[in-house]
Amino acid sequence: MAIQIEPLKCINCGACELGCSFYRDEVFTTMSASIMMYREEKRNYFGLMLKKEEEMVLGRPEGVEVQKDGESSGEEEANASAKPILMREPCDECKNAMCVRFCPTGCLTEVD
Repeated sequence: MAIQIEPLKCINCGACELGCSFYRDEVFTTMSASIMMYREEKRNYFGLMLKKEEEMVLGRPEGVEVQKDGESSGEEEANASAKPILMREPCDECKNAMCVRFCPTGCLTEVD
């Protein structure tokens, strides 16, 4: 199973981060999650990042972008926002899909 992101449905509530961290550590802390919310300086501009084994999935209002390890989009703000997630464990596509289960808007879904 893979996780699909529909960024326009995201309300930046952080529930997916909490669900993922609970799956990993059985506590609600965003520091252990493989998914991370981010906000940029622009008003009402936000998205999420999902760290996978060899890539980073960025969900932004413009759409979903997949960056392979070592690639950069050339946008300084996005790259700076990504630094905290680079130290986290990659998504193991858990059977419970806690991030999907916790998402109240359907922004995250499981696909085959």
